[in-house]
Amino acid sequence: MIAKIIEGRSFGGCVGYVLKKDSEIIYANGLRTDSAKTIVQDFNFQRMLNPRLGKAVGHIILSWNTADKDMLNNDIMISSAKRYLSKMGIRHTQCLMVRHHDRKHDHIHIIFNRVNDHGKTISNSNGRYKSFKACKELNAMYGFKQSEGKQNVNRGRLKGNDRTKYQIYDTVKAGIRNSKNWTELQNYIRYKGVEMQFKYRSSSAEIQGISFSKDGQVFRGSAIDRSLSYSQIDKALNGIDNSKELYYTPFTDSPASLSADNSIGKAIGEVASALFSIPDIVPEQEDPLIKKRKKKENYRLKR
Repeated sequence: MIAKIIEGRSFGGCVGYVLKKDSEIIYANGLRTDSAKTIVQDFNFQRMLNPRLGKAVGHIILSWNTADKDMLNNDIMISSAKRYLSKMGIRHTQCLMVRHHDRKHDHIHIIFNRVNDHGKTISNSNGRYKSFKACKELNAMYGFKQSEGKQNVNRGRLKGNDRTKYQIYDTVKAGIRNSKNWTELQNYIRYKGVEMQFKYRSSSAEIQGISFSKDGQVFRGSAIDRSLSYSQIDKALNGIDNSKELYYTPFTDSPASLSADNSIGKAIGEVASALFSIPDIVPEQEDPLIKKRKKKENYRLKR
């Protein structure tokens, strides 16, 4: 099981999309399900308890692997979805679960109100991290097949930001396989239309993170995939080759390798200094007696 999290502003648009042909309402809480119109009315009525919240529409898609098809039914989907929502901190609010039958893989759409029954906002902080953790725990609990990653995603069905993210993911992954250092990776992905930018810790040259951009859209590496964080890419590149040829700024090699290079350079500099440095010349000291005679002679001449 995997989850996709979406937020929006219009309950009417979301409900209208979810309640389409080949859909089935399998669970509802705090809503009249007579029609799409009554569902939207109830969502909007509770929304007015906190009118300042713009994106009050919570929308989550839970999808299962085709290998799980024989073990799935409405009860299992509802049970796992409720546990998922609880782990996400989504409680005491209106909720609608709709099952779709238009794909090979089973999936349900969950629409919930981010304004809870008490007029409080349901937090979306760290939502994607919590979702990943929740799915992993529920897959183990129910015996669902764990997703094998982005390789099996149907790229042809992706749109908007998701399409761009996967294009960046595929490009950077190919770049890592074909590059020996950061410069080669940067050149490869730039040729493919992707740019990367480093994020530096304030008032220092220490790299804190990385982001990628394509067609005017910018994403943090870790937001695209955990394997595209700065530390993970650096490990992958250093595992291939430790070549350190860089021609661009601010692109730099890993701080650890630069420290090693600086140590070697410092040692060479010290040896060169010892071999080729010119000693300071100290003026020869004049004999005190000669100095005294010169002083007397100068005094006599002045008289």
